[in-house]
Amino acid sequence: MTSLAGFFDARSEAPVRVGRWTILILFGAIAVLELTTALFREVNWDEFHFLSLIFEYKRASLSLALQTFHVHLFSWLTLLPTDEIGTIVIARCLMWLLHLATLWFLFKTAENLVSIRGALWATVLYATLGFVMRNATSFRADPIITTLLMGALFGLTRDRLPLRLLILSALAVTVAGLISIKSVFYVPAITMVATLQLARTHDKVLLRNMAVALVIAATAFVGLFLCHSASLAQAVSQAGNTLTSVYNKQLVDSSLFYGARFLAYSLAVNALQWSVICVGMGLAVARTINNSGAERLRALTILSFASPLLCIAFYRNSFPYFYVFMMAPVAMVGALAADKLSSLSKISGAIPVIFVALAVGHAIPEFQRDQSAQRSLISAVHQIFPNPVPYIAQTGMVASYPHAGFLMSTWGIEEYRDRGEPVLLHAIEKERPPFVIVSGPALSAALEPGTVSTDAGEGLLPADIEALKENYVRHWGPIWIAGKQLPATGGVEATFAVHIPGPYTMTADAPVEIDRRSILPGDVVELTEGTHSFRGGLATLRHGRNPPVPAREPPMAIFTGF
Repeated sequence: MTSLAGFFDARSEAPVRVGRWTILILFGAIAVLELTTALFREVNWDEFHFLSLIFEYKRASLSLALQTFHVHLFSWLTLLPTDEIGTIVIARCLMWLLHLATLWFLFKTAENLVSIRGALWATVLYATLGFVMRNATSFRADPIITTLLMGALFGLTRDRLPLRLLILSALAVTVAGLISIKSVFYVPAITMVATLQLARTHDKVLLRNMAVALVIAATAFVGLFLCHSASLAQAVSQAGNTLTSVYNKQLVDSSLFYGARFLAYSLAVNALQWSVICVGMGLAVARTINNSGAERLRALTILSFASPLLCIAFYRNSFPYFYVFMMAPVAMVGALAADKLSSLSKISGAIPVIFVALAVGHAIPEFQRDQSAQRSLISAVHQIFPNPVPYIAQTGMVASYPHAGFLMSTWGIEEYRDRGEPVLLHAIEKERPPFVIVSGPALSAALEPGTVSTDAGEGLLPADIEALKENYVRHWGPIWIAGKQLPATGGVEATFAVHIPGPYTMTADAPVEIDRRSILPGDVVELTEGTHSFRGGLATLRHGRNPPVPAREPPMAIFTGF
């Protein structure tokens, strides 16, 4: 059977042999950089969220079915004898292996469609993009679904397409769709590759097998989603509303080019890679216009791999981590430029080496953003609260503890303000979280006014801000503990309200009266929910029996961006 590269061969140049050692050295350097990133780079807030969903599932408190299928794949992470940072680092090592698989799928797909030289260019181009280098091993949905979808594309570009391979490719797309609905953005490329194969073979059996694989995949999707929903709490009734909300927020209500600033940064930092992509797109467009039949179909197919780029215009979450997902097929367009540029100049053949050299230069400063601050914070939480208790934070940073409130991402804040409900006030009244981790602009603006600047539509509701101020006091750095600042009464009896009952340790310069009982500095008093009386000088109540204060200096910043 004629290979795809042979069938669609439009290269006038003689094929150029790429040395095995060249490939091994380039990919070895990339692999080492990515593994170093996985082991040492700062954990992003949504990696903590991704992990917290798994712990929620194990606690039988997860009620969201959409885009949470990964909890079944990674539930074993909850059994690891390490803290949240250690767990994420282990998960990142698995993401590193998946990323290597993605690179292999990309290389083989480009080799099938273009040439081995084009495959080398495309794969190195993708791997050395700044946002890909930073996020390819992050514990998110993007590296997982990218591997699955690129594996499906690789399967569809094989010369022989038996039914079992088609089913396997279709099931890979199914699992990717269950993990994240953004997988739909690969549909144009997958459709064009399938069309290419049908045009190449004119095989009715292949068409029938593709239909069978599609039916099996659709059935598997529905079945797995229903089983997943049934394993959660109140998930089925919310799935439709959640899907509508996701669609409206990410596509319909989103401003055009919401992530334009990240694209501009990538264009500036990775100008060489983007130049190669532009050359490839130009060649694909020219061949589409100037040719017909099989050659036009080949050019259209390669051009379809660039379709995820359109997401930048309308997809709200086109953040840096999205480039791991978006750019894998787009890099295929760069493969088309490889032979053309190499034929113009021998120096052009060194471009993949330049890609890697630039990536090393960009990666070194990134290693300064390490995990030390986050490790210090997580350790402090476990020291102060050795047993799991509810807490409020921007994200589920302490995944092994139940997270009260809501995810305070930009999208989460927008939905929260649209609803207009004081979610944190309700969480304090119902779940009584004994501590708050102040991270992210919303919580920082509420409890540490003046430390961050937020727009009017980016902060918490006044009722929630008041609830936080009334019920928490700073304990250590970003950790605020349930408590009260009691002002001096000047001999007059005053009252204060307690929403989080339990033992409280009193700190003051002299004895005070609480509920008309004398309390000495350092004493522990049991306070029930409700109103209590107070008389005396300035005093502070902190929830717990002499809660420990870590001796080390608290971190200044927990998250420093993408």
